[in-house]
Amino acid sequence: MMKSDYPMQHLNPYRFYELAAKLNALFVNTNQNRVTEMFAPLTEAQALLDGWIKGDEAYPVEMSKAEGTRLLNKIGNIFNKYYIDQSTKQLKVPTGEDRIDAHEMALVRALLEKFEIALAAEFNHAPVYVAQKCGIYATFDLIEKASNCFGEETRVVIPEAALREFDVAGRALAFDLGSGAGMHLLRAIEIVLKKYYELFSGTKVNKNERSYAIYLKKLASLSDEDGEGKPDKRLLQMLAQIKEQYRNPLVFPESEITMAQATGLFGLATAAITLMVEQILSKEAEKTVKKGGAKKALEDVKKAAKTDEEDENYDFSAAKKKVS
Repeated sequence: MMKSDYPMQHLNPYRFYELAAKLNALFVNTNQNRVTEMFAPLTEAQALLDGWIKGDEAYPVEMSKAEGTRLLNKIGNIFNKYYIDQSTKQLKVPTGEDRIDAHEMALVRALLEKFEIALAAEFNHAPVYVAQKCGIYATFDLIEKASNCFGEETRVVIPEAALREFDVAGRALAFDLGSGAGMHLLRAIEIVLKKYYELFSGTKVNKNERSYAIYLKKLASLSDEDGEGKPDKRLLQMLAQIKEQYRNPLVFPESEITMAQATGLFGLATAAITLMVEQILSKEAEKTVKKGGAKKALEDVKKAAKTDEEDENYDFSAAKKKVS
């Protein structure tokens, strides 16, 4: 079965219909079981059923696997009998009006009915749900790759850890988990904020020194200094609003983020991260203009994003420290 970074995978509902259609096509009366006309139905049914049993589909069959295997073996036996030369083991092309034995087809029908019953019982307990569209955000996009809301040039600069957090937040949002989405969005913001702080402060932050409040306090102080290339006060105000409205309340276990709030935070997080990345690029270009220009600055920032030390264990420090 296809591997993934997370246990949820996208199902193609048409594949369910296609399997049923190909299996039942074995009994279309127009061909009257003529060997010359049954080659395609048998081949297609065998190929699809084999894929389901082996787990080629995103949905793995379990309860119905045994019945499906019996059906597949019977179809395979019929195919080998009528389309494989037993002496050379090569494919043979049937001619004339020969027909597949009616008794054998009756056995296939009986096995198909048993498989359908087993499949119905399995699908009755299948973990299949409908996730409604969240605001203007398409469910598919939220689940598959929420970080695609950033432009390509922005995405290559954002640390990989922050992109992962953003993708998890999108999945949480799609499945109506407001607080979960909010938590991961805040983690993504703080990972990028750490990079933003290190660049403008010129100070490398250790893991035990992470603090959203300290970042903002120091950056606010730098924004009041004279000269160019300072942190943007409007961005800092946005980050402070996110801290007060969303981050600080999550310190308390009785607090939660509603879906409406989580959807709003998704937009704020997208805007805040995009602005931080733009200013990171601008600052790096300013610093390296004498050493190779803006192009070198972009390459350096991209490299830093790929080799970042952050991982999915990034601390949500507000849960451990006094809110300030």
